[in-house]
Amino acid sequence: MSGGQVAALIFAILLLLPGGCFLLAWIVVATDSQFAEMAFVALPIAAAILGLAGFLFWIAFRKRPNPAASQGQPQ
Repeated sequence: MSGGQVAALIFAILLLLPGGCFLLAWIVVATDSQFAEMAFVALPIAAAILGLAGFLFWIAFRKRPNPAASQGQPQ
């Protein structure tokens, strides 16, 4: 794992907390009709934060291409 992948993993784990909190707030607020407008704001924010976390997890765990294989050299 490279340093960039480790950093992406750390930031992805850190983003799970605020994304989960916004998602939980959306679930709680959506059940109360008094704050229904706020639910439409919390859901896109939660989706954006969790989407960014998912993208960072993808960066952290993707397989990097072998530079020797791309140049046609034996491994």
